[in-house]
Amino acid sequence: MAISTNSIIHYTDSFNYLELIIKEGFAIKYCSERFIIEGGTGSIAAHPMISFCDIPLSQSFKHFDVYGKYGIGLSKDWAYEMGINPVWYIEKKSLIAETLYEFLVDRRDAKSNLNAKQKSNILRLKCFIKNYSGHLKRKSIDNKNYRFYDEREWRLVPEKSDINGESFSIDNSLYQKDKEKYNNKLSNVRFRFKPKDISYVIVDKTIEIPKMINILRVDYATKCTAQELDILFSKICSTEQILSDY
Repeated sequence: MAISTNSIIHYTDSFNYLELIIKEGFAIKYCSERFIIEGGTGSIAAHPMISFCDIPLSQSFKHFDVYGKYGIGLSKDWAYEMGINPVWYIEKKSLIAETLYEFLVDRRDAKSNLNAKQKSNILRLKCFIKNYSGHLKRKSIDNKNYRFYDEREWRLVPEKSDINGESFSIDNSLYQKDKEKYNNKLSNVRFRFKPKDISYVIVDKTIEIPKMINILRVDYATKCTAQELDILFSKICSTEQILSDY
């Protein structure tokens, strides 16, 4: 059995959000990310990103509970073209965690010898760093020993030019006070894909499949051939089926 798929999958908790992705592409938002080293010291900031995973559908039942029962899978060829990369999971007690934190501290130091390009590169590395395990509080889940490593996350982290020159890193305390303000600045940014890039379209309930077929039929009628559209219909499945059959 494969331990990863040939696709990356983005999960969401709403049919409406999935419909918007299919019609308009991926919207990007800031996400608060915490990187902690032994002793509790660390860095918490919000960065613009879109998250995916490459967990096989047969092993995705835990992911459904955390991130939603709707999803869309895109080919890894599309991921490579978009510069999407797996997250770098770091154990907080490790030497590499301490080393990376020292880079982050040096980047913030006004007296540092680092130039602007080096500081920018350190920040970009930070956007792909996640603790191996830690505290997850999301929806009804509050787990202080959650293993993030099991999520097999991939991230699309844009260039600053892709987000209209808006801030690439926002202090978490500022972001938490007004998430809507910061995300509204990115509201017109979209990352798009073609029908041929789609590997899966996942709805929650099987009875929602005809509704999704109608959406694809209307929105993609002029974007692909009738045969390509039929193939796209065959890629629709439901979380209900996955939980029952895999």
